[in-house]
Amino acid sequence: MKLTRQEELSILIAAELASHEGKRLSLVDMSELHGISNAYLKKIVRGLRTAGIVSAKEGVGGGYMLTRPPQNITVLEILQAAGSTKHMYGGDMHPCPLQPHCLPQRIRTQIETVFLTYCGNVTLDQLVKKG
Repeated sequence: MKLTRQEELSILIAAELASHEGKRLSLVDMSELHGISNAYLKKIVRGLRTAGIVSAKEGVGGGYMLTRPPQNITVLEILQAAGSTKHMYGGDMHPCPLQPHCLPQRIRTQIETVFLTYCGNVTLDQLVKKG
């Protein structure tokens, strides 16, 4: 299983905000720090805002911050905010004419279930803890 670039960047943005908890960070700063286009980060952060994971403030002293403590935000929530879990994990992405006896489909489903369960149990604070 491979994360999309959008999923990776959603996690990166949320993790950066978690590591600076309580402070606003600008996308320009994150863009420069990680060498990622500011325009692309704006597109990614839109999903995080829509999902209620981050909030934004415009103008002087503005930037982005988490709406909840990092220990209350799971990786699964971030992946869902990226919009890809609806079509990439679970469901009938690879329909099999032999269902329900298709071994590859059962294996994929089991792996996806474990992956999503794990992501639902890992929080942002666990990702950014040092040591």
